[in-house]
Amino acid sequence: MQRYAVFDLDETITTKGTWGRFVSLSVRRKPWKLIGLWAQAGVAQVFYKFGSQERISVKRGMLRWSLSGQSRETLEALAAKFADEEVRSGLRPGALRQIKAHREAGDHIIIASAGADLIVEAIAKRLNIKTVVSTKLAWDGDTCARDFGSENCHGSGKLVMLLKCLETYDDFKRAAAYITVYTDSCSDLPVLKYADKGVAVNSDAKLQKAAAVYDFDVVDWST
Repeated sequence: MQRYAVFDLDETITTKGTWGRFVSLSVRRKPWKLIGLWAQAGVAQVFYKFGSQERISVKRGMLRWSLSGQSRETLEALAAKFADEEVRSGLRPGALRQIKAHREAGDHIIIASAGADLIVEAIAKRLNIKTVVSTKLAWDGDTCARDFGSENCHGSGKLVMLLKCLETYDDFKRAAAYITVYTDSCSDLPVLKYADKGVAVNSDAKLQKAAAVYDFDVVDWST
């Protein structure tokens, strides 16, 4: 039987979310953009909470106030520095132990994250994880575009994208696979329910309740 370990990134492997911090970092020398970025994000978040906008609209607005228009070279260099710092001091100790255990067992390891590929792949590379499913940025030549290049890797969309990823493995057959999913967020419920084993990591309140209903394991990876 082939075994697959699927890890969310933000607040599962990392202790904090990556997207907001990275886009803020990208405009740190442009205070007028930083103010606009967070003002726009706050308004978009309100509309999202009340159901009048999709979640991707929040991220799209932040993208347009920050990364959009910047060069690939600049953003890749910034992502490399950001990833170095995350791996140095921003990861959950329990996540590192679990990744190591799966690697020693010979399992396939996947990071599946709603985060932007530029950030997720940089962190995954430093953790020696080769397979990543994430929300893709789009590029106009060597300049970051004003919209994303894929659907948002979030909720049911993450499950769709994960399934496409699993199909790229030559030996993947669902009936002969054992899939474990680790995440902190109830938004990943579609992926957790698809898995053979779901694990709630330092989870939010909604996922704590869902864990009791669906018999997910509950773990604390803080130490």
